[in-house]
Amino acid sequence: MGKLVAHITQTMIGQAVLKTLRILIGTMLLHAAFGVQGAYAAGGMNVDDAQILEADTCQLESWAQFNHTGTERWFSPACSPNEHVEFSWAGAWQRDLSGTYLAASQFQGKTVLRELSSDVTAIGMLAGAERITEGMTESDSARQADWNYYAKLLTTSSFRDNDILLHTNLGVSQSKKDHTTSLTWGVGNETRLFEKSSFIAEVFGENKGRPSYQAGVRHTLIPEQLELDLTYGNRFGRDTQEAYFVLGLRFIAPGLFR
Repeated sequence: MGKLVAHITQTMIGQAVLKTLRILIGTMLLHAAFGVQGAYAAGGMNVDDAQILEADTCQLESWAQFNHTGTERWFSPACSPNEHVEFSWAGAWQRDLSGTYLAASQFQGKTVLRELSSDVTAIGMLAGAERITEGMTESDSARQADWNYYAKLLTTSSFRDNDILLHTNLGVSQSKKDHTTSLTWGVGNETRLFEKSSFIAEVFGENKGRPSYQAGVRHTLIPEQLELDLTYGNRFGRDTQEAYFVLGLRFIAPGLFR
């Protein structure tokens, strides 16, 4: 009986991963036809870089986050109408007792005050709003939602001809429901290991509570066109209830219609 349960569990997990991969790849191929273009930042990471897309370009990122409560499927397009600002939207879908629902919706604007070069640290800023919707339980009559507003100061430094990128974030976040304001911070790193593979890691948190971390690899599947991220994240401490894996894809099509 134990082997049968283990086999069924592995089969269900495998089917969920394959389904998510099909959704992610299908989304990327669909948007490839519209000529999206990437930047340094990747969707599954929490720490932002101090860079924006080139003027008159867009990008699309899609990723899935697997945790003990289920799977979050994220979709995030971003566009830069000029060389000064980038706008992005991100949405996450989950399932509860009533079916699939939009668990998170985020809109933000981002700008760069000083551009990155080999001997100059880039400085940027962003601000946005996020609507978080909680899943329904048997005792709930309706889903509960909350709005968060946030702003961050960003820096990105380059070392060894861009083989190492160091990102820092410092900001504030305000919850409309709880009427509380928190100080947020984060440090991220991208280190090129091989020609097509990089190590990515970050530590982030607030002024209260234990910080979290995320680390993994980024691999180029098709040079200058398609990248794959695989990371593991958790909160520091022995509790593993907040552990998660992230599988993400990013499609890049520079100069497709130029």
